[in-house]
Amino acid sequence: MTATLAELEILTLDCQATGANPDKGHLLEIGWLPTRASAADNPVITGPQIYRVCLPAGAAIPRVVQRITGISDGSIAAAVSSKNIWEHLIETAKKITAGNPSAACPLVIHFARFEEPFLRQLHQDNDPEGPFPFRIICTHEIAIRLLPNLPRRGIRAIAGYYGHSMPELKRSTDHVVATAFIWKKMVELLDKACGVSGLDQLDNWLATTKPPRRFKRKFPMNPEIHRRLPDKPGIYRMLRTKNGDPLYIGKAKSLKQRVKSYFRQKTPHAEHTLEMLTQARELDFAITGSALEAAILESDEIKRRSPPYNIALRRRERGLTFFSKDLCRNSAAVEKDFPVGPLPVGRFIQTVSAFGLWLAHGMQVNDDDHLDIAHSVLALPPEYTPEIDCLLGGFRIFQENYSSRMGHPHQSALRFLTALGATLWRQRLETAALAEMIAEKENDNAEMDTDPKKSGQEHVWTPEAVARSIENMVFHSAHLIRRARWFCLLSESSLTWSSTDHRDKFKMLVVFKNGSVLERDKVKTGKKAPIPPGCTKPFRIRQKDINLTTYDRLRVVTTELRRLVSEGRIVELRLGPGVTLSRQQIIKVLRWI
Repeated sequence: MTATLAELEILTLDCQATGANPDKGHLLEIGWLPTRASAADNPVITGPQIYRVCLPAGAAIPRVVQRITGISDGSIAAAVSSKNIWEHLIETAKKITAGNPSAACPLVIHFARFEEPFLRQLHQDNDPEGPFPFRIICTHEIAIRLLPNLPRRGIRAIAGYYGHSMPELKRSTDHVVATAFIWKKMVELLDKACGVSGLDQLDNWLATTKPPRRFKRKFPMNPEIHRRLPDKPGIYRMLRTKNGDPLYIGKAKSLKQRVKSYFRQKTPHAEHTLEMLTQARELDFAITGSALEAAILESDEIKRRSPPYNIALRRRERGLTFFSKDLCRNSAAVEKDFPVGPLPVGRFIQTVSAFGLWLAHGMQVNDDDHLDIAHSVLALPPEYTPEIDCLLGGFRIFQENYSSRMGHPHQSALRFLTALGATLWRQRLETAALAEMIAEKENDNAEMDTDPKKSGQEHVWTPEAVARSIENMVFHSAHLIRRARWFCLLSESSLTWSSTDHRDKFKMLVVFKNGSVLERDKVKTGKKAPIPPGCTKPFRIRQKDINLTTYDRLRVVTTELRRLVSEGRIVELRLGPGVTLSRQQIIKVLRWI
C-alpha cells in the first residue's frame, strides 16, 4: 500500500557551502534528519546527522560565510571527507527506502536549487555509474504555489510564519529541523486545501500548478491589530505569537502612522523587513511622552530583549574599551593609565593600537614587525591588502605629509591623532559645504552625467590610496574620541525643547543622571532647565558609569538632538550652573560629534 505524505518516511537535508554552486565553492557543512510529517512532535526518528566537510588544500572560508555561519577556518578540525559523508548519507537513505515503495529516497529540502548541484557532484564523485538515489522535494517550490501572497518564502520566513523560531547563524542542524517542521505544516495544508495526500499526487500538482507571476502581498497580521494603534509617540513590538518574544522593536512619533506604513502594498521594504513581516502576527506597544523618549526606550528595550531583526543596537558581541594616551594599549575598564574612551570594540581597537605602535616606532615601516603594524592600521582582511611596495609607498606619503605635526618628542599619540583628526574633519566640512554650493548652481542648467565610466569602477590600490586610508582611520578614530567626551558631558545634563510651532505654553524636559533618564516633565516655556544633579561629577567617574547600554542610549539622544534642531525647535542643553548650550551652539557641537 502506498504511504500518504503524512506517513511517508523522508530525509530533510541542508548544506552550507563557501560558494553558490560547485563551480564557485565547496561544501562546508551538510546535515540530514530522518522523519515523517505525522510524527507527534515533528519529530526526530533518529536525530539530525551533521558533518563538517573537509575543504580542498588551499581553500579558505570567505569572511562573509564565516560571519553568517559562525564556521571559521580554525573550527573545522573535526571535518570529514566528502567520500565518508556520502557513504553515511547513502546508508541512511537505504534505511528510508527500505520502508517506502519508491526506489529512491524522498529528500525534502527548502530551496533545493542550491543543494541539488552539490548532491549531484557528490554522486558523480563517489558513484558515477549508479542512479541518483534521491527523489528531491523542494518545500520552497511548494510554498510559492501554496502560499503565493506571503511577502517572503525563505526558510526563516516560512518557519517563522508557522511559529518556529530559528537562530541567527545559518547552520545545517537548525535548517534540517526547520525543514521538517515546514514539511509537516505543508503536508497538512496540501491535504486540506488541495486534496494532495500522496507523493505521486504531489509531483503531478507541482508540475501542473504554476506559480503566479503577480501577487498582492498578504500579511499574516490581522489589520485590525495595527488599525487600533494611537496617534501618539511610543515604541511598538512585532511579535510572532501573542505574549511571545519580539521579532522587532521600533520607535515612532506616531505609532498609528509608522506601523501602518509597513502594510502598504507599494511601500518598498528591505529583504529582512519583508522576512520579519512574513512572521509577525501580533503587536504590542508602549506610549511615551515624546519621540525622543520613544527613541531612548527603544534602545533600552532592544538591549533587554535582543530581537532578531534589530541589528544595530543589539548587544551581541559588542563592548566598550579605553585606551592609554600613547594608544598602544587598551583596557575594558577606565583607569589612570587608560583615560581615553569609552570607545566601541571592533576592528577599531586593533587599528588604533597599531597606529599608536607605528607612531612609537617613529613612523617607520622597514622590517617585518613594522609591516604587521602597517597591515593592522589599514584594518583590512589579508585578501584586500595592497602589494608591499604600494603599502610602503602609502605610509611614506603619510609620513612626509604629517610627521612634522608630531611636534616635540614628548607629544602624545593621542594629541597627534585628535589634532590631525580635527584638521581633516574641518577640511571635509569645508569641502562638503563647497560641493553643496556648486551643486545648487549647476543643478539649474546642467544635464545629468550618465557616463558609465565614472561609476562602478573596481577599487585599485595606489600609494596615494593607502595614504588616504590612513587619513580615514585618523579621521574616524578622532571622531569616536570626540564623541566619547561628548557622551560624558551629555550623561549629566538637562534638556528642554519646544513644540514644532513654538506656540505651546509648555516645553518638554528630560533630565539625565548617570546616562539614564532621571526625570521627564513638561515645564513652562520661559522656565530654565534645572541644574543637572550630577553636573559636578568628575570626568573619570562619568566614564566609569557608561556601559554599552548607556553608550547606545546617549548615541540615540544625540541623533534625536539632530532631528530636533533640524525641525527648527527651540532646544537648550544645560550642562551645569553656568553652562547652557543654545540651539545655535548645539548645532555647532553636533557638526563635530
